Amino acid sequence: MPIWRITVTTTRCSCGQRIDKGLSVDIQTFSYANPIYNAQDIIANAFLAKGVDIKKMNALNASCLKATRIG
Repeated sequence: MPIWRITVTTTRCSCGQRIDKGLSVDIQTFSYANPIYNAQDIIANAFLAKGVDIKKMNALNASCLKATRIG
């Protein structure tokens, strides 16, 4: 099962929240496909654990996030 590092590529302020460039979370998936398209709920929950609701900010897309396989 691959481990992915999801990193924010641009600073964004929206809905009373802020995400800064470089903020990242690590997730584990069952697929080798890009999790930004296939595992959005897992990514949203990982960022929510850090206190940021990226789904509410409309930042859960490839223009704001970058996925890198690390394991």
